[in-house]
Amino acid sequence: MTTWLQGSSEALRSLMAGVRDTKWSWQTSDVEDLCRRMGWTLLEVTKRGSAFADAGLGVPGDQVRMLASDGHVDDISIRITQTVSDGGPERDRFIADAFAGAVAKGVAALGEPTDRQHTEPPTVRWRLDESTVLVKNLEVAVTVTWASNRFQDDWDRIEEALS
Repeated sequence: MTTWLQGSSEALRSLMAGVRDTKWSWQTSDVEDLCRRMGWTLLEVTKRGSAFADAGLGVPGDQVRMLASDGHVDDISIRITQTVSDGGPERDRFIADAFAGAVAKGVAALGEPTDRQHTEPPTVRWRLDESTVLVKNLEVAVTVTWASNRFQDDWDRIEEALS
């Protein structure tokens, strides 16, 4: 049986609580402070203000990607499992279990979701006062996305127009 890596239950609980409790400006100038407050190690900031960090989840690679434009961080994607390119039932069970665990931690920290999407990719969403949190099953990995409501609303309008 193959063993793939994912963030521990405690690390995921802490991540969800941090997202819930952290208010910040969503400005690229505040990324370093956000990383400090979340306990992340900032690895790189690009010329455009996007950034990469290690969340300390024990998952290989840059787990945190902060995408930015015009001085604003649009969304933060946190990979909570390693990427698993091997197909098959073992991978599917691992990803499904990690997704279910992340959703359970989200419910514990954020309450009942505001939306559950069963189409591809399966996604569970929580709309908070200033941000939206999404847990996504990407088939090869599970991510937690933390987006400003401004960006998420724009993204939702684009997706709706394309469907």
